[in-house]
Amino acid sequence: MGKGFLILISFFTRIPLGNMVKYDEESLRKSIGLYSIVGLIIGCILVPVYFLGAYSNIRFIKGIILLGTYIIVTGAIHFDGAADTVDGLFSGRKGNRIFEIMSDSHIGAFGVICIVFLLLFDFILLSYSSLWTCLLFPVVGRASIVIGCSFCEYAKKEKGMGTLFIENMGLKETILTILILIILCFILPVTKIMLLSVGISIIIACIITLGIRNKIGGMTGDTCGFLLEITQAVFMITTLYIERII
Repeated sequence: MGKGFLILISFFTRIPLGNMVKYDEESLRKSIGLYSIVGLIIGCILVPVYFLGAYSNIRFIKGIILLGTYIIVTGAIHFDGAADTVDGLFSGRKGNRIFEIMSDSHIGAFGVICIVFLLLFDFILLSYSSLWTCLLFPVVGRASIVIGCSFCEYAKKEKGMGTLFIENMGLKETILTILILIILCFILPVTKIMLLSVGISIIIACIITLGIRNKIGGMTGDTCGFLLEITQAVFMITTLYIERII
């Protein structure tokens, strides 16, 4: 599982691991339940960056530094998936034509709009987010994929990069992911806020997943990227509102 976890990090981040990682499908399959921990590593990288940005009297400087760091660490891999998903789902087409559009290397108008909105949302939300939100939002985003894909099949007939992940996310991986989220929320000094925010975010993620499943019959690697980015934004928005209410 440790070997598979390193493969997960190499797949979904730009953290340099050098010769430590050699691809092994069986090891990767066994470690999929730890996908949310990859988000925790990203969050831990963002924590010192948060303090660096906090030294500035201009709030938006913190936001741009945090967003830039997040993009560098992740390689913006999920932004690309989100753009492809929006291009396909909003194309007005049906069946395999949606998958063809999503697989096209060219980005469409809807995809561009999606990326612009996501970047703007993330920039503004990170500018106002607390330290604990910055730590947890990458965890919640990746947890949404594990939980969402646990009741979905791989949508395409032909196998793709997302097949291994989607088809191996089941009840065991979901339970492990939920336990990780609960433990992290109870460790933090703002337990009630985070538990409520996480709960709302995961419920919305499940609703989005059901909508995608009804549209194309399941999930793909691209739709996972879309789900992750939307869930992260929902979590940050929800936390900001709850912090102000409580």
